[in-house]
Amino acid sequence: MKSNKLRKSFALSIATVLAVLPNAAFAAQPVFKENVTTNSSADSVEKYWNATNLANAKSLDIPIPKGNVARPAVSTTGGTSPVSGNGKAPTANVTADMKPLFTPQAANSASAGVQPNNVGTAGAHFTSSRVIPQSADVEYPYRTAGKLFFTIPGEGNFVCSASVLRPRIVATAGHCVHGGKSKGFYSNFLFIPSYRDGAAPYGKWSWSWVITTGEWAGGDGQTVPNAADFAILEVKDQTIGGKVRKIGEVTGYLGYQTQSLIPNHATILGYPGNLDNGEKMHQITAGSFRTASPNSAEYGSDMRGGSSGGPWIQNFGVPATGQTNGLNSGGNRLIGITSYGPTAVGPLYQGSSILNNSFLDILNKACTRKAGNCP
Repeated sequence: MKSNKLRKSFALSIATVLAVLPNAAFAAQPVFKENVTTNSSADSVEKYWNATNLANAKSLDIPIPKGNVARPAVSTTGGTSPVSGNGKAPTANVTADMKPLFTPQAANSASAGVQPNNVGTAGAHFTSSRVIPQSADVEYPYRTAGKLFFTIPGEGNFVCSASVLRPRIVATAGHCVHGGKSKGFYSNFLFIPSYRDGAAPYGKWSWSWVITTGEWAGGDGQTVPNAADFAILEVKDQTIGGKVRKIGEVTGYLGYQTQSLIPNHATILGYPGNLDNGEKMHQITAGSFRTASPNSAEYGSDMRGGSSGGPWIQNFGVPATGQTNGLNSGGNRLIGITSYGPTAVGPLYQGSSILNNSFLDILNKACTRKAGNCP
């Protein structure tokens, strides 16, 4: 199979995938579930996300690993052959609009006191920094990352991180869209790529459809590590400069590569509430540290709540002329999605489920749902 194409056919993984349109109820049966509603228009979602609701949205607490999690030694012998797809830089010439949508909340004293670290008590080394220069957050490939706003019924408005993966597809964590079998799907999803200090440089993108894995949706919504804490949203097109545009045309999109977290290195992007109050894009650079059961890997990081759903990207950036060597040269490919981590300031690591067949299942479902969703 060619690296830039999805498998044309596939078998469902042992854990069933669930798909819904806005406000659809969780289905206990092992089948896809899709329903049409009357309140899923881009206008209704954007009207909901006024300045007040945007300003008051809270960073979603990152799930904390519970119990005695098995952490086998890192294997360097390989494993299942990876499946991959290439990313693409933006094709639409859209100027970043940095006018704030609202006045961001000032950082509290606890947030202001947190300092970047390069290793914690767990022993995982990393580098932590704001995006430098700050203006780089509106350039590709940074501009594929952004904030995901959503509502948890009965609890309020929250924020995760997410990234553009295909022309009309955004990837995030399962726990950022679904609360487990007792809660079901959340609502009012709105994605703002390159978010910074209340500004939406490339607009606000409303959702039309969301899908998560059976491994996540069938659980209790709390237990991590999870074998497939993944989710995908389809976002609505927008008219920009008189032309209908997909989000991937405006921001570009990442590639992806399965079974590639161990061993590897990554740039991890997100909007952690503990750093800059989640108002600026943050980046971690780290190498693989250890595995975790089931089907997860852990890297060093000092990000916490709000960074959930953020992308873990291998070979991040723009290659130099002559940079042709290497056995794993696929650039700007998603290899993980922030799933969990400790909230204590000492350990300093985060975990991701390893992209697997369950990830490919939901990506294939999203790609085949509507013409033009994927290349």
